[in-house]
Amino acid sequence: MSLLRAQDLKYTLSDDSLVNHYASIKRVYYATRTSLVPKIDGKLDDECWQSVGKWDGGFIQQQPHQAHAPSQETEIKILYDNKYLYFAIKAFDNEPEKMSVNLGPRDDYTVGDIAGVAIDSYNDKQTAFEFNLTSAGQKVDLMHMGEYGWDFNWNAVWDGKTSVGDSAWYAEMRIPFTQIRFANSEEHIWGMHIWRYIYRLSEESQWKLIPIDAPAMVYIFGELRGIKDIPYKRNFEVMPYASAKYIPESNDNNNFGFGLDGKIGVTSNFTLDYTFNPDFGQVEADPSELNLTSYETFYDEKRPFFLEGNSILEYNSGSDMLFYSRRIGHAPSYEPDYDEENGERLEMPDNTAIINALKLTGKNKKGFSMGLVNSMTARETATVKSADESIKEAVEPFTNFSIARLKQDFNEGSTVLGGIFTSTVRNIKDENLEFLTDNSMVGGLDFEHNWKNRKYYIAAKSFGSRISGSEESIARLQRNSRHYFQREDADHLRYDETKTSLRGWGGEFAGGKRSGKLRVTGELEWRSPGVDLNDVGYLRQADYINQDFDLQYRVNKPKGILLNYSLRLSQGHNWSYGGENLRDNLTTYLRLRFKNYWKFDLVAYKVFNEIDTRALRGGPSLRMDNRNKFSAALQTNSQRDFFVGLRSDFTRYADDITFENSYTFYLDWRISTRFMLSSSSTYINEQDNSQYVRRSMVNDNYEYVVGNLDRQTFYTTFRAEFFITPELSLQYYGSPYVSSGKYLDYRRVNDSKAKDLAKRYDFLTVQDNLLKDDAGNVYHDFSYYDFDFEFQEFRSNFVARWEYKTGSTLYLVWSHNRSNYVDAYNSSLGNSLKDIRKISAENAFMLKFSYWFSL
Repeated sequence: MSLLRAQDLKYTLSDDSLVNHYASIKRVYYATRTSLVPKIDGKLDDECWQSVGKWDGGFIQQQPHQAHAPSQETEIKILYDNKYLYFAIKAFDNEPEKMSVNLGPRDDYTVGDIAGVAIDSYNDKQTAFEFNLTSAGQKVDLMHMGEYGWDFNWNAVWDGKTSVGDSAWYAEMRIPFTQIRFANSEEHIWGMHIWRYIYRLSEESQWKLIPIDAPAMVYIFGELRGIKDIPYKRNFEVMPYASAKYIPESNDNNNFGFGLDGKIGVTSNFTLDYTFNPDFGQVEADPSELNLTSYETFYDEKRPFFLEGNSILEYNSGSDMLFYSRRIGHAPSYEPDYDEENGERLEMPDNTAIINALKLTGKNKKGFSMGLVNSMTARETATVKSADESIKEAVEPFTNFSIARLKQDFNEGSTVLGGIFTSTVRNIKDENLEFLTDNSMVGGLDFEHNWKNRKYYIAAKSFGSRISGSEESIARLQRNSRHYFQREDADHLRYDETKTSLRGWGGEFAGGKRSGKLRVTGELEWRSPGVDLNDVGYLRQADYINQDFDLQYRVNKPKGILLNYSLRLSQGHNWSYGGENLRDNLTTYLRLRFKNYWKFDLVAYKVFNEIDTRALRGGPSLRMDNRNKFSAALQTNSQRDFFVGLRSDFTRYADDITFENSYTFYLDWRISTRFMLSSSSTYINEQDNSQYVRRSMVNDNYEYVVGNLDRQTFYTTFRAEFFITPELSLQYYGSPYVSSGKYLDYRRVNDSKAKDLAKRYDFLTVQDNLLKDDAGNVYHDFSYYDFDFEFQEFRSNFVARWEYKTGSTLYLVWSHNRSNYVDAYNSSLGNSLKDIRKISAENAFMLKFSYWFSL
């Protein structure tokens, strides 16, 4: 039997002695074994809730009035048997007519009254499994991942129901022991947190107070004891699926798919997730964007298999990620040439098919955690069809992706040492795909130490990469916008066409004080010129060293008309590995939250001494004029059925030419407890005096051309959601996007680093449809194409979702897309928006059926 030891914590981080007192109280709840099984209906009228175990209360308010008594009482009871944990919550309310009983999407904790429990079953003071129910009965489950990291993509299979009475609402949960991971022992001591949120009052009360300004949560949890002699049962979950897809515009418009997902409990605390031939047709489309920069657009992961439990695999440094799961099943890397004017058409898959994926994750009682992923993607082909023949070409090779993430906790999670290794191996057998690298390996270490109740911390990360392939592939990688080894003014870089591998490293040091009113943190981050993560990770840019310093002052006590406020000052300095000063920046950020729950943000941002090594796409680095940016945002009370927000951003450059004005308006309207609408719209008007246009060969030398781009962009996202029951919903997402730009003039880059515009650029003129300099040299022939543009796109999804049995789902999906790009300017965004309806549409209809069962 393990030694029973009460929680030992003396909290001293708050300047309020009452907060320190309640945070230091040792709260322990003893669960009671029951042979009486409750019916999970939310009514709490079963005999076990009447006669077995003990009701407990004594909640304390966390916000808005921290360490005060809550306005409403809450009671909880916890029972268990050999298979399940049972939770009952009584959320009393002396104004029951004002309770917010609103339905919403799963995992949306912002729609109404909510209550729940979090279990630190590893008892590692860092991670926990949380189960919540809104007063309307919607599930919200998540994982705590240390500090204030949450993984809402974790979806367990459990039962929960609620009911609403005349003086309270009630929640009832049944959580299988197979859904939480824990060490196999005779008696268990787990961390536990129970909370309740009253929507109309923005009031959160807790069974054991976790101060709002604490540096982390889980280490302050109370304890759950009394759970003994749980028989170990290996969890084995199976979820086969079948899908049918109809694409009217496709020649092969009937598609049927079958696949299998599931979980295997390898031990009581390690689980293997698996998927074979997965289908993610129900996933929402990515937002539209016309990217005129040299940087890759980052899209969030939305596929359930790669989202769930993915946080245990995270190894992030700044905006970079050593594991970016969107690389698995990405769009094919090669597109064959075809002559559309002569009747040829291209049939090509949108994404690479995933053959299978395996994911082993867990943590043992000694604080060792592990995440392993292996996935195989298929060799893909495209077909060029004409009236006479069909020609197939390979567009992506068979590829294997592997990721291993290990971490070990010390000192009850106050110290963590970890490592990661990733590998990508491509089986390239087609000559046209030899521009792709053969394999890559990335390895990294990370360390973090916290002391004085996690008030202070230091952290370090270091990682290295090695990419191998043909001379063609490594030369192409060196020329990629992440590296630009060919830059003529970078003495520390050398472009070598004969290389067959590329190596580099990166990392960061960070530390400071991250709790209390005054918080001070600093960071030093670096990437060597040759580091590359993008086979299975995400690297925005190599070749830099970045230093940041951050000072915050946060007050969470109500004062005057304010509920809370914060002020943040930041400083940053960025330079290249060759010592080039790339940028300095200063930021001031003010946030006010008022007692009527309105919010106001004000930001002032200054950038100076900036040299952009990416602007000329491999040419010399280009000086960017100093700029100031001001942002203001106002949002009304989000607890209301209808609330709106406004945000404005204004950027002005020292050249008195370049500017950007951005305006965003958003609203949320809860029409009823079941139906809600939301919308967010943005209009951007900008002028860029240094927009890259092209590279031209003039007199046997490369010359770089930039233009003064006048651009307008408008996009909106509209959502309509109707919830018939917590398990049955209809959801619509629609997003039109239009952007149009024209070049007011063109310039040749003369002295790229000159502060004086007249020395930096020489004007070019358009004569007889040719772009020329004063000597008559031609830089571009507009009869081939123009640089002005109009881009229009509309993406939408309609999803009907029915969880007809716990863990089993039926989807009906309609996807609708329209997209068009022309090299002509449209001065009216309104007309551009209206003309989207004239663009030919791509529709897809899908029916997907999955059935979950456990062996």
